Amino acid sequence: MASERVAVGPAIEQILNLAKDVRLSKDRLSDLAVALAEALSNAAIHGNKLDRNKCVHIRVSLLPGVRAVIEVKDEGQGFELSELSDPTHPERLLTPRGRGVFLMRQLVDRVEYLDGGSRVVIAVERRPRPEAQAEARQ
Repeated sequence: MASERVAVGPAIEQILNLAKDVRLSKDRLSDLAVALAEALSNAAIHGNKLDRNKCVHIRVSLLPGVRAVIEVKDEGQGFELSELSDPTHPERLLTPRGRGVFLMRQLVDRVEYLDGGSRVVIAVERRPRPEAQAEARQ
């Protein structure tokens, strides 16, 4: 993906189109879209500094009907995850740093930062509908 803001939307659409094989619910698909928007935007803006000579590398791995794993890697220097503050702490409610990471962790099943923060792995799993779980228990 190009390191441009306008490239984020089309990249999300392509990834979600690939993820159809996982058969995520509408809500889970929406959650994944928001998490991807954060990851891709962070990579282009913070990681690559919107440098047109740098790319955001994306890898999508699917296990149909079960899970999608998306890796987003920028060409930046990374960041220290431990330096991000908790955006839910009362003294930090108005501080912008760390909100995207917090949000992503709330929306998907796994968020992992590797390579000094320049690579993020997002995983989302298909969950059976609550009524299907109830039927399976009977």
